[in-house]
Amino acid sequence: MESEHGRRHGGFFLIPAGALIGLGTGIIAGYMWTGLLVGLGAGFLIFVADRPERATGNGGRTAPRKLGASELILLLTGIYIILAGIAIVVIPRPLWPYLLAGLLLLLGIWLVVRGLAWGD
Repeated sequence: MESEHGRRHGGFFLIPAGALIGLGTGIIAGYMWTGLLVGLGAGFLIFVADRPERATGNGGRTAPRKLGASELILLLTGIYIILAGIAIVVIPRPLWPYLLAGLLLLLGIWLVVRGLAWGD
């Protein structure tokens, strides 16, 4: 029988596994760092998708799972890492400072909105 700790933390191997698979694929394709980033991001997404559902007590049936705050952060991190890896190949280098500045502005605005929402 699997322990509660094992059920909650057992899937963390998916994140480095995704990074290694992406790194190997990236080396074969000639884009080592892009492959690493895409694989790492995919590992985050698979980790979130693999989280077990909770039993509701209704005859052992499970309820649809809602994403918690930590899972949402992992999901957004995975998506961001995948997009950053793809952008390294697709977007020309002179646009990177503007994209980084835009991302930081959006992140700052999001943190302000979240902070104000938590204050209520």
